[in-house]
Amino acid sequence: MSQDAAELTGVLPAGSQAEAGPPVWVGRLSRLLARPAGIPQGTHRPAHVLAINVVVAAVAAGCLALVLLTFGRPTDPIALAVLAVLLLSLELETYGLKIGGGSIHFGGTANVGVGATFLLGYPAALVAGLAMIAGCLWRRNYDVRKLVFNFGMVELAFSATYAVYHALRSTIGGSPGGFIAACVVAGLTGWAINYGLLGAVVSLDEGTNMFHNRPFVANSSRLAPYHAVYGLTGAGVVAASGAIGPIAALLTFVGPLSIVQFAMGRWMREQSAHARTIAEGFNATLVSLSKAIDLRDHDTEGHCRRVVEYTRIVATRMGIGGAELTTLCHGALLHDIGKIGVPDSILHKPGSLTEEEWAVIRQHPELGARMVADVRQLEHARQIILTHHERYDGRGYPRGLRGEEIPLGARIFAIADSFDAMMSDRPYRPALTLEQARRELHRCSGTDFDPACVEAFLAHSDGDLVRIIKMREQADTGLLSALPVLVPAGSH
Repeated sequence: MSQDAAELTGVLPAGSQAEAGPPVWVGRLSRLLARPAGIPQGTHRPAHVLAINVVVAAVAAGCLALVLLTFGRPTDPIALAVLAVLLLSLELETYGLKIGGGSIHFGGTANVGVGATFLLGYPAALVAGLAMIAGCLWRRNYDVRKLVFNFGMVELAFSATYAVYHALRSTIGGSPGGFIAACVVAGLTGWAINYGLLGAVVSLDEGTNMFHNRPFVANSSRLAPYHAVYGLTGAGVVAASGAIGPIAALLTFVGPLSIVQFAMGRWMREQSAHARTIAEGFNATLVSLSKAIDLRDHDTEGHCRRVVEYTRIVATRMGIGGAELTTLCHGALLHDIGKIGVPDSILHKPGSLTEEEWAVIRQHPELGARMVADVRQLEHARQIILTHHERYDGRGYPRGLRGEEIPLGARIFAIADSFDAMMSDRPYRPALTLEQARRELHRCSGTDFDPACVEAFLAHSDGDLVRIIKMREQADTGLLSALPVLVPAGSH
């Protein structure tokens, strides 16, 4: 399996990410490797980008050294040619499942590659890397740095797999148990190299230790057993080769695998269409609720749509993507749903509110959180609904949270909500100018708002903000259609 978003996992098992979409670290890494070398975007510092370029260059250098070592070794050119055709056919048959702005491609090239490497050595690793490059180009992924990194990663992982297999087989592989153990350890070696390199880039991207990145560690660990099975299937290919020869062994192995891959592709198309239909219905329901919220307050027509747009552009600038961005936008869209439970006499009162009336108004975050409590897809968005009136200095409501006790999404949304209020006419004051609103956000940085979020918001140009300010129409389903599909925890 490989991933179209960054083609990063050429040795991942098919189906490993089919249910919930790629984890957040995959989305971040794919965006990172898609950038031009040396040009940071968003919140990435130049030092991080330089270090990542150094890692890519080191991977490329190691790969080049292995390629040079490959030449001059005894090879079976006919077997390698057959292998190239088989791997290329599997690469071109992969099915891409669209998830958000990227896609995941499923195939059996990794499984075949391990067995072929056991049989044919380092030249097979080179062929596997070239097949991966061909698959990338077939899917029109032309980014040079991305191709270099992924080719190097595949080449190093398969070469390390063969090196360990060859060393262990010569020492402990004399018995059936020792032979199987050598194959399993070799398969796990490829896993360690693959995710070690990925982890290095993720760590540089986020400025953290890869072992402290729990989503990365969890997803990587979950895939280790698959690589052990790859080693076992490689053992079967080697055993079959002794009876019928390497070419026949590869053909016998790839035939059933191709059928499985084709069936999986068909199943995934059906599941993708089903998931999209469910998502469209869910999004339409959220939009209808947001319209009900907007209709209760004619002075803020289009407010829900605008705050979602502000929230989305700031979150994207801060490196948030994938399911996390979807959750944030859902929370922004429904942030005031609790006001449905506030009496009109209070919500539309023309004069000043009494203390008792303010107490009722301040209940709407908790009312909203209770209203969506049973919707599993809104489990995380519920936190934004509950905490969107908290202040960075701890003087907000309903819980008086401060600083990083407030979810990041709520800290981002608080700025979007306040900015939209500043730029809208109210019965008691006219809208502020854009420059006045910018100064107000800067003044309240560190008190009402998270300074890092304020910085990300103010980094947007006047043109970006004016485009959103002018939106007066209510939200529609197109507002959420481009976001990744959420799959509730525990669903299948």
